[in-house]
Amino acid sequence: MMKKLTSTQRQQQILELLSDGSAAKTADLAEHFQVSRETIRLDLLELTGQGLVQKWFGGVIRSNPSSSVSTDTQDDSFPAVHERMNRMPDAKMQICRKALELIPEHATIFIDTGSTTLYFARMLRALSGYTIISTSLQIINTLCGSSNKLIICGGVIDTDIMSASGAPTVEFLQQLRTDVAVFGSSGFKANSGPTGLAFDYSHIKKTALKNTLTSIVLADSSKAGYSSPLQFADWSEIDYLVTDPGMDAASMEAIGIHTKIILAPRPL
Repeated sequence: MMKKLTSTQRQQQILELLSDGSAAKTADLAEHFQVSRETIRLDLLELTGQGLVQKWFGGVIRSNPSSSVSTDTQDDSFPAVHERMNRMPDAKMQICRKALELIPEHATIFIDTGSTTLYFARMLRALSGYTIISTSLQIINTLCGSSNKLIICGGVIDTDIMSASGAPTVEFLQQLRTDVAVFGSSGFKANSGPTGLAFDYSHIKKTALKNTLTSIVLADSSKAGYSSPLQFADWSEIDYLVTDPGMDAASMEAIGIHTKIILAPRPL
């Protein structure tokens, strides 16, 4: 059991966890420190008031003094997928088109929740003969009416990301084997592999990764600019990273040692 910390000690450790551009959700910090979410919210309010952290994707990141993002205009919840889909849409579409070239005909595919993977699902809608597995309500809804077999994983619905999660979801996925697993990522600037933003969903990603023949991460180049502490795989466990040409050379060199990077064409 973690030693009980004072608020000052806990806040200092939060800042250490958020070093190097990492991000964390309130619920995950509460679980890490074994305190209530309200206690963490008070800690974050104090750190926000001091200008040390700012809201980011349903949680917080450490503030950059030169950042022009106003914490007053950020929403407390994880941005809806339709909002995130408006970020770099052309690049995401090109990434998904390129990724489709890696998918065998009539494959069984696990599709991770996320905005880029939702673009990928939209493209699969026009195809037929695939078996598609997902925890995401939005991905399954997008594919309804297509000529593909759909399997949705049961569990508790996380309304922040419109996806099933929890032990029942993991147990269901443990019984399935896929030809391809397609993942999104919450960033990987300070990580040795792709990340997510929630503990529960990291377990789902790890299970899907363990039970697939081929793993693909879809991530636009902005994901190399920030991080999450919840890494679900090392790059050596990922077969392909499909991204756009905007990723910096240093990131591509470091990742390319461990996994094959495929660059999508630049958006027109």
